[in-house]
Amino acid sequence: MIKFRSISVFASLMALAVMSACEKDEIKTIATPGTAAVLSVNQPVLDLNSANADKEAVVFSWTPVDYGFASVISYTLQLDKKGNNFQKPVEINAGSALKKGLTTSEINGLMINKLKLTAGQAAEVEARVISSLGTSAESMNTVSATQGLSVKPYFVVIVYPAIYVPGSHQGWAPDKAPKLVSVKDDKRFEGYVYFPDETTEFKFTNAPNWNEGDYGSGGPGKLGTSGNLTQKGSGYYLLKADLNNSTWSSLKTIWGVLGSATKGGWDKDQDLAYDPKSGAWTAEVALTQGEVKFRANDDWTLAYGDGNADGVPDTLDNGNIKVDAAGTYIISLNLSNAGNYTYSITKK
Repeated sequence: MIKFRSISVFASLMALAVMSACEKDEIKTIATPGTAAVLSVNQPVLDLNSANADKEAVVFSWTPVDYGFASVISYTLQLDKKGNNFQKPVEINAGSALKKGLTTSEINGLMINKLKLTAGQAAEVEARVISSLGTSAESMNTVSATQGLSVKPYFVVIVYPAIYVPGSHQGWAPDKAPKLVSVKDDKRFEGYVYFPDETTEFKFTNAPNWNEGDYGSGGPGKLGTSGNLTQKGSGYYLLKADLNNSTWSSLKTIWGVLGSATKGGWDKDQDLAYDPKSGAWTAEVALTQGEVKFRANDDWTLAYGDGNADGVPDTLDNGNIKVDAAGTYIISLNLSNAGNYTYSITKK
């Protein structure tokens, strides 16, 4: 009996030794706090251009993070507007790679659609990279120091069905004429055209040539197949044409900005001046913190805000434009590219 007990005790001691060895092995695989990656940007100034849409615009690269043992580490690149403290950043999963390249169209889309930058206006952006061992070890994540870059995105033009407006205002050349577009593709077209002369004669054409049909006057407010359409008075006109019932209309517009951020509040417009060369309405205006909106002819019949804050003027309900800080601003509203309107409010 004593002999068997000795063997039993010996076996128990061996088992404890094995367990102890296993515990020591597990201790060796516990991660140690890693040193944050060092992030680099090969192009800190990006003046984006649609002509280079498919070309690589920028490469973000970083040093590897060492957690003290061999493991799969994933990296996430974050981008946000400077001063936002990465509260709602754009996140790009880079996997285990140590760099991430973006084409011009990719980073332009992120800047316009995600960060809501204004096309044609340079903005300061910050980047950082986060390393991770997985969701079960988030406390071990490391965050790199930020790297700054300046990004000037471009406006992506949406191509809509269009008709063209050749006439005496531009030499009767359909291929160089302004156009009206049908955003809903329902044969109802509209757009803004500048007529510099006191009397302008023009037509609508189905294409940027004279070969695919044109529309002249069919009587007051009516479209026909002979004669020219006529507009009395120089100015910047909203033109509409409905090919479903062969009608057309024009409205002369003078644009201004108003709101709680302007001197006149919501009662008095701050006038903008039209520049025929740029096709934009502009002004230098003192603003306070608050909201503004664009409207035509000192009236609410025709007004533009920015309801979804995407840098594109629209007519959405409650779509005011926020002004974050007081200062002197250069304001610009460009309605000359039919269906692709733009605006900017830039602090001096």
